[in-house]
Amino acid sequence: MKSRTIGEAIVIHRQSEGRREPASINSLIRPRSVAVVGASANADKVGGRPISYLVSQGFKGSIFPINPKADSVQGVKAYPSLEALPEVPEVAILCIGGDQAAQQLEICARLGVKNAILFASGFSELGEDGRQKQDHLTRICREGGVRLLGPNTIGFAGFDNGAVLSFASVFSVHPPLDGPIAIISQSGGIGACAYALLREAGWGVRCVAATGNEADVDTADFVDAFAQAQSIKAMLLYIEDVKDVEKMSSALAAARAKDIAIIALRAGRSDEGKRTAALHTGSRGAATPEIDDIFTRHGCRTVDSLEQLVGGVPFYLGTPFLTPATSRRPRIALISNSGAGCVLAADQAVRAGLELSALSQSTRAELGTILPDFSRNRNPVDLTAALISDSSMLGKAVYSILADPEVDGAALGLLALAGSSYDVPRFAADAHAAADRTGKPLAVYSPHAHVRDEFSTRGHAVFRTEADALEALSGFFGHQAAIKDARQLA
Repeated sequence: MKSRTIGEAIVIHRQSEGRREPASINSLIRPRSVAVVGASANADKVGGRPISYLVSQGFKGSIFPINPKADSVQGVKAYPSLEALPEVPEVAILCIGGDQAAQQLEICARLGVKNAILFASGFSELGEDGRQKQDHLTRICREGGVRLLGPNTIGFAGFDNGAVLSFASVFSVHPPLDGPIAIISQSGGIGACAYALLREAGWGVRCVAATGNEADVDTADFVDAFAQAQSIKAMLLYIEDVKDVEKMSSALAAARAKDIAIIALRAGRSDEGKRTAALHTGSRGAATPEIDDIFTRHGCRTVDSLEQLVGGVPFYLGTPFLTPATSRRPRIALISNSGAGCVLAADQAVRAGLELSALSQSTRAELGTILPDFSRNRNPVDLTAALISDSSMLGKAVYSILADPEVDGAALGLLALAGSSYDVPRFAADAHAAADRTGKPLAVYSPHAHVRDEFSTRGHAVFRTEADALEALSGFFGHQAAIKDARQLA
């Protein structure tokens, strides 16, 4: 579709009367043209980073820096104002102070700009006066058909098409890689941290959407939009408020229908948390009985920390896990190269509410041919220090255990792997092959950074302690049961 010129947009605005229908946020997620109001030549400034990202990430659409004092910005032709552009941009990024927001949004509405992103803070999070200022911005946008992301946001970053419409520095520290994960967060900081943790672990991320104060565009809008996207397997949400419960319910239902896992960190669940959420984004907290109900009804998982939000994500990205055909609880196996590690893991499994599988006779017999005679080939399984002399043993044992029909998943603990005696790269590759062939979740834990890094690069869910690993497995199995219940009720 051909973009309208500024003159055509003004004529259409004059001819229209009353409130205009808001545009879909699809044009925010996949824009064909972006204007940056307050554009800077300094790529480290708020007004400079969006242009730098758009250029470096290969954005194929038009880029329009707005700076009345420059002919070009970062090598891109600049314009003195939105009205001076050769066409109406689909997105206007407003890198300006809050006191200029209303004027620029009125221009966006008059021109027919579909989406605006407002980074500035100082609105509903400051109390009644700020809330009135924010409501004024919302009215301008709704009457003019502009979708507003923010205020108080770090913006939106899409890594499948280079539409990085953000000033966050994290995308320069951890270079983008497209993947099957969408991060939607009211907090820019939490969204950026989740992105960084996933990229450090080697996982690709499709987008980071920071909704801020949610004067207009909210979490539900992004959930619904990405439920229609191809290849999204998991959405990670950080939520401080749900203003429209029915809208959120509809969005969660759309994600559930596409078998997209929803993992949510819902903040403001205590009185002090609610008070702090009000100061952060002007929100009320996201843990009312009504909100609890819709997340339960649609098979979503609610977690308590950032670590829990991202830690188990790899479980959702491999071969789809099949819950046991019977109504029995999932059963796990514990594997370690340390006898003490087996004892500690067994204790922690009980604390996490996990049931240990009784390995089948055939599995025990097979392990008897793999493990040394002094190993007790039962659950937990002690690999012993024999790993030093036989690097193939780990992969064979892990596959034998995961292939057992009575085992639904496993935790692999690797302790005291120091020096070159242990072939950690082979351990990681063989364990990944075993998990991939069986389609069952394998949590790996180790106190050693080099072991975690090696397994992480192979796509494993990796943890520092057995407590973290087994809590993640427990949460994953509980989520699978919740998803199963939600499908039956749908």
